[in-house]
Formats: sequence, structure tokens, C-alpha cells
Amino acid sequence: MFNIKFYKYLLLGIIIIGCNSEIEMKKEIEDLLETDRSFSKLSEQVGAADAFREYLDSAAIQLPNLAIPIFGRENIYENMKANDDYLLLWEPRYGNVSNSGDIGYTWGEFKVIVNDKIVSTGKYLNVWKKQSDGSWKVVRI
Repeated sequence: MFNIKFYKYLLLGIIIIGCNSEIEMKKEIEDLLETDRSFSKLSEQVGAADAFREYLDSAAIQLPNLAIPIFGRENIYENMKANDDYLLLWEPRYGNVSNSGDIGYTWGEFKVIVNDKIVSTGKYLNVWKKQSDGSWKVVRI
């Protein structure tokens, strides 16, 4: 026999679960964007090399323009530290997180400042991986 009451409750449960998932996903995305903003603030405070050392996953890969990839957080740090007479700032404009909640990306606009003059601007894309402690670290830059 067809039980209308059962199906009403089933539909209500599905709607509630769907809304909670959407709310949780929005929170994950906002947390990721806030992490990227904090990353930029740290770059302004302590310099890009030290900020990247803090926010990169140990197995991160940097894909510099017109150069070979740099593998590993420490190698990226050493490369950045060798030429650290600049200020690197950025502002994330958008981000997203996978349905599984363990991978995400942010993109935005950056500027490089040398001697109080903007010498370069552009867009960036960071790929992030959620760590076992719930924090986010960059895996591809």
C-alpha cells in the first residue's frame, strides 16, 4: 500500500540534508578564502618567502612562468628567499571546494611592489589541500 505520510517525511529529510550540505559547502569555501586572505596578510608582514613556507604543503609544486617547476616547500622557499627584495600582495576573488571537501582552489589578483612602486600585477591560482588537522595548505602555485 502506498503510504503518503512516509514519502512526505522522506522528501522533507532529503531537502534538509541537501540544505545542510549547501550551507556546509559555503562555509568551507569562505574558510578557504579567509585562509588565502590570511596568507596574503602574512606575506605583507613577514615577506613572501616566509609566508609561503608557512602556507605551503611540504610536497607543493610551484609552476613559475617561463621556468622549470620547483618541487617541495623548502626548495620553493629557498628560491624565493634568494630574491626577497619585493613585497607580494594578493586578494582572492573566488574559490571553490570539491564535494569531498579535501581539495579546493582560490584565484585572485596580485601585485608585486619594489621600492614602493608596483612593478607587476596579474592573476593567480592556488590549489589547496585540506590537512589532517583541518587546516588548508597550498599544493600547486
